[in-house]
Amino acid sequence: MILVGQYDSPYVRRVAVTLHHYHLRFERNRLSVFHPGMVDINPLMRIPSLVIDGDETLHDSGAIIDYLDEMVGPQKALTPRSGEERRKVLQVIALATGAIDKTLAVVYERHFHLAAGIAHEWTVRCMAQLSGALVHLDAHANGPWYFGRKFTQADVTLACLIGYLKLRLPEAFPAGRYPHLEKLAERCEALDAFIKAKPAPDELMPAKP
Repeated sequence: MILVGQYDSPYVRRVAVTLHHYHLRFERNRLSVFHPGMVDINPLMRIPSLVIDGDETLHDSGAIIDYLDEMVGPQKALTPRSGEERRKVLQVIALATGAIDKTLAVVYERHFHLAAGIAHEWTVRCMAQLSGALVHLDAHANGPWYFGRKFTQADVTLACLIGYLKLRLPEAFPAGRYPHLEKLAERCEALDAFIKAKPAPDELMPAKP
């Protein structure tokens, strides 16, 4: 398998962490999402993609992780197979990925527009949506992992969100504001699967216009 994308993307990183956690062997194509050649891998020019055996390529981190869960089976899968447990994990993932999308919207708006062209009302709304998700998620964390003693895909996705916030939008995750999420992220970042999927210093966004 070949994972396409840079680890500074929280979506690529959640797939990489999952692959490492499952001890699945893979190679990586570090092609930037902004590279023109990305269209040959994913017609939407988005990341991540996972090239699997037989020239089949999967797109979107959720679809990829669903495939990996199927590979390892329900006993090892980080997303429960059915029932209330599955719904709870998927709801946290939905909030975390929604928060990632709002973070990306602010980061891209500020990065790719000159100061005079930034849509400030839009970024304020995105920041409010992001804050709302973080407040809710922090209030319902139940340590040591999000749902107590069981490590799930909710933990992976939340830690990848927080890692991206610290990397690209630190003002949205100041020290001490979300103490439960902060501790959760620290616990995750100490795991081997997360250490192996840390963004490299040269995994960068394009230069500002």
